Amino acid sequence: MENTYNYEAVILGENLASLFAGYVLKKHKIRFLIADASEPEAIRKLLAEKKSYEVSEESRKAVSNVYRKLLAQVGISEKTFSGAGEGAERLKTLLLSELEEEISEKKQSVVICEENPELLRCGNMVLNPEVVICPDDIAICSEAILAAGAWGQAISEEKQLRLENYRKRLRIKAGKQTTRKLVYVTHSKSWFYAREAVMEFAVKQGAAAVNPFMNYGFYLNGAVKKDVVTECCHQLIRTVEELWVFGPVSEAILTDIAVAVMEGKEIHFFSISENPAEIHELRMEDITFEREVHAGQIHKSDLLNFVHCTAPKNNQYVQMSLFD
Repeated sequence: MENTYNYEAVILGENLASLFAGYVLKKHKIRFLIADASEPEAIRKLLAEKKSYEVSEESRKAVSNVYRKLLAQVGISEKTFSGAGEGAERLKTLLLSELEEEISEKKQSVVICEENPELLRCGNMVLNPEVVICPDDIAICSEAILAAGAWGQAISEEKQLRLENYRKRLRIKAGKQTTRKLVYVTHSKSWFYAREAVMEFAVKQGAAAVNPFMNYGFYLNGAVKKDVVTECCHQLIRTVEELWVFGPVSEAILTDIAVAVMEGKEIHFFSISENPAEIHELRMEDITFEREVHAGQIHKSDLLNFVHCTAPKNNQYVQMSLFD
């Protein structure tokens, strides 16, 4: 029985080059499937539709940058890495964790994808511009990994070109491309009336900000339960790049901080005012807490030690400025 899935690309196998190509596709939000490379019928069906790609120099540079960052993350020297040995295993383990969801959905049956997916193919330094596959019995080298990622980048570029052509055909105006940080701003309900000033400050600092009081008000005027809104807010914190805390820290804000800590988000602390011009970034020792936080006989030193955990990857916490 044939199954139909909605994917834009297919990767065969789970070796290092295939996983790296999948990582590049995921970074560019390309829908892809990891299929079982041992299924000959699936391979034959996928190979029936081939497509050639021209990989730009910009693509190779972009992929090389991602590659270097991943190697540094697992403590591998780019100059000495050959794609084999203990370093390769560490890199593969990292990629497996990054693609855990995609791997769990791997299909072992005959795969037919919508509108002929692109098939990624990569061999031992022998690369084909039509497809990129990486069978498990082929030795992997770092050049092959880079090449697999470059073809993944090429798929992303082609998709963007198709979308641009559709946009022009439909006469849809293109929005301005920005590099604003996506941040979640949080402050006590006692400062509800300052929500617009906080948002103005964040936007003028170059952020694309999300404020729960602007999104949900006071629990949508009671239309939904408090726990539901809290769940939505914590999902937003997991999505953004940074958490910005304004004014005294309340019990609810401590919960926001805990979520951000667990997600490894960078956290900044600011004063609060109805006048955006009066808001400024705080030093750690200047952070204050609302009375309700101290009600349980919790000392400020303990609270500050908890806040210090907002940089879990560093042994020493350093409060970052907006311009670091």
